[in-house]
Amino acid sequence: MSAVIICPRCGSSGCVIPAEEVLESISSMYAACQSCAPDPLISKQLPFYQLDQPVRNVDDAAMRCQNCGKRHLDIVIAHVLGILVREGLRGKDASLSDVGTPMITIGYPVPFPPRLGRDMLILVMDAIDRGTAEMLVNEVSEVKGVIERNGEPGQPVGILDADHTPHTYNLLAGCDVRGDVVSSAFGELCIYKTQSDTHIEFSRAESGKIGVLESLYYQRKLEGVVVDGCCGAGTLGLVAVLAGAREVILNDAFRPAVKNTILNIKANASVLGLDPEPEIHTDPSKLPLIADTGTPRLVATAHGDGASGHVDISVYHSDLADLATVIDRCDLCLVDAFIDVSTARFVQAWKERAGIVVTI
Repeated sequence: MSAVIICPRCGSSGCVIPAEEVLESISSMYAACQSCAPDPLISKQLPFYQLDQPVRNVDDAAMRCQNCGKRHLDIVIAHVLGILVREGLRGKDASLSDVGTPMITIGYPVPFPPRLGRDMLILVMDAIDRGTAEMLVNEVSEVKGVIERNGEPGQPVGILDADHTPHTYNLLAGCDVRGDVVSSAFGELCIYKTQSDTHIEFSRAESGKIGVLESLYYQRKLEGVVVDGCCGAGTLGLVAVLAGAREVILNDAFRPAVKNTILNIKANASVLGLDPEPEIHTDPSKLPLIADTGTPRLVATAHGDGASGHVDISVYHSDLADLATVIDRCDLCLVDAFIDVSTARFVQAWKERAGIVVTI
């Protein structure tokens, strides 16, 4: 039986689903049941005032399947748009595409328009206030959380490096914890993140980053000690565990990334063959938002029987260059920085410590 995982954002025991349960149910999670109505034919560019009256006046009970309790994504977004128009945050000429960015709470490449049940959608929105965001969470049962976007849509969320101020979005209502199914040649994981402070990466059938790991695996370069130096939510390092690495060191300079990494060790413990609970050495909530220069901190460790025998995992909060001062040696150092961020000082710091440094 899987351990209960407490959501770091809302405190619920049912928010973060263990990865093995997600992977068992994902193929039917967003599917219509035999009793669901056919897909509605709603243009996402049609002005609100031109939508059919039942769609304009939809409430939380309308157009919901009486059997499975789900509604089509477009109906949910129409419900949201109706509230925005009612509250004066969108004009009657606004369309479904003007609502914002809808994100299903467990992302994977859904091959059909998703059907949604309770708390299965997080909205990233422009021109939204806290009061209306709370209305959306309270009145539209599918909406789990509402996030206000800051800056331009393409601006990455998080920190470029330890010398930059973080760029984050604002969680206005509900909970913003969501996961993405990550597929590889070695298996699948479910990687969770607090989406208001983590860069949005849509789940795809093929990932260039995972492709790099698969190439390294076929070159037999994932068998030893692997450092995931800018780990974010821990994706690459935890996939390396699936691939048979005997030791993985996960590191990030941003406190939310470290917290998400620990969450993902818990959520994927059974899939990775780890003990259910990592050992905490430093309270993550007491870490500085950005790692102090020159002081790498060991935050957590985890152990278990991985794909190729015993595996050890360590989680650090540090600038990647500083981390090289406390790690004697590794076989592979992965540097996954944001686009246009220079990685030269990271490569320089690790060239004597790592058998190979790979910049992704």
